[in-house]
Amino acid sequence: MSEFTEGVGHAVFVRTDVPGYEEVKVAFGSLEEMVSVCTSPKPALMLEKVVVRATEGESVVSLMLGYIASSRGRRVPVETKDAGPGLGT
Repeated sequence: MSEFTEGVGHAVFVRTDVPGYEEVKVAFGSLEEMVSVCTSPKPALMLEKVVVRATEGESVVSLMLGYIASSRGRRVPVETKDAGPGLGT
């Protein structure tokens, strides 16, 4: 198995308080920082994706995790709003 070094990344949040859904990037340098950045409450911000990068020698490897919940303002269909737990929220 290869040894990865220099893991770093950023979380991308979408501002929900402005019409253009402006992106806000918050950098992190460790797994603990990533968890803190992604789980601490941020008023008017919704987590859209997390990008993690690592280097292996000269190569850069990245992983991007995107979240459907941040659909950038796409409205939930009316028929699913009262469809039960977890739907339409």
